[in-house]
Amino acid sequence: MTASDRMRIFVWGIGNPGRRDDGLGPELVRRVEEAALAHVHCEANYQLNIEDAYDIAAADVVVFVDASRDAEPPYEFTRIHPARAISFTTHALDAESVLALCEEITGGCPAAFVLAVRGYEWDIGEGLSQGAADGLDRAHEFLLGVVGLPSIEAIEGFASLKPDAAATI
Repeated sequence: MTASDRMRIFVWGIGNPGRRDDGLGPELVRRVEEAALAHVHCEANYQLNIEDAYDIAAADVVVFVDASRDAEPPYEFTRIHPARAISFTTHALDAESVLALCEEITGGCPAAFVLAVRGYEWDIGEGLSQGAADGLDRAHEFLLGVVGLPSIEAIEGFASLKPDAAATI
C-alpha cells in the first residue's frame, strides 16, 4: 500500500497540560507527530469546539485522545458515533457532538474512536503522574499500531481487544 492509498487519519488530543494527567491527550499527539506519518494529521487543544467539525471532515478516521478518570488502566479504545442530540456548553463540546455537526455540515463524517488513557492526578501543575506516564507509553505504542492498519474494519477489530491482547498483534 502506498502513502496515497492509505486512509487519512486525524488524531485529536484533548486536554490541559497545566492540570497534570489532563495533559495526556496533547502529549500523545506530540509523540505521534514525531513519527511524521504522511497519512496522519494531528491537532491538540484544551477542549473540542464547533469549528473542529470542519477540521475532521476530510479524514477517513478520527481518533480522539483524552485523559480519563475512570477508564480501565492503561487505556480504553472504543468506537463512537454522532450524537442524535448535539449537546454543548460554553466550555465544552463532546466528540459525539462534533461528529454530528460534521455530519450536518458536510453530509458525512469519518469513522470515529476514543482512546481514553487513564489519568490519576488532576491538580494544577505540569508533568504526568507515574501511572499516567506508564499508560501513555502503552497507549502510544497501541496508537501507532492503529494508524498503521489498512482499513476501518481492522481498526474496529482493535477496538474490541484488551490492551494486553492488542500488544501481541
